Amino acid sequence: MLRACRRILRPGGRTAFFTIFVSPGLPKRDHRRAVRLGPRAGATKRGQQELLVAAGFVDVDAVDVTDEFLETALRWLRFSAELEQGLRAALGDKIFDEQVADRTDMVTGIEEGLLKRSLLVAAARS
Repeated sequence: MLRACRRILRPGGRTAFFTIFVSPGLPKRDHRRAVRLGPRAGATKRGQQELLVAAGFVDVDAVDVTDEFLETALRWLRFSAELEQGLRAALGDKIFDEQVADRTDMVTGIEEGLLKRSLLVAAARS
């Protein structure tokens, strides 16, 4: 996907996105747990910055926003509980339960230092 994004940008064009990923340098056991707790896309063995460079991007910058995202995820869970009845009616039980489970897992992974979230910014080669 990163290569496709790179191809549609003009030389010098920029891209920016948020991503959740497994914290680097974890022991194998913790890495496996982080993969289970995080989103499926976060399971790559290569770092996000390395993937951008491999796709042809330059001037890659990453800003750690893990703490801010944790606050947001905790609010999602709190408001999901407060608004559960209406959300279940709108989304259905299955989707509601999956969302709560996924967000609970992400919070656990972040609180245990297994998952990180970053804002990545990069430019297409000129």
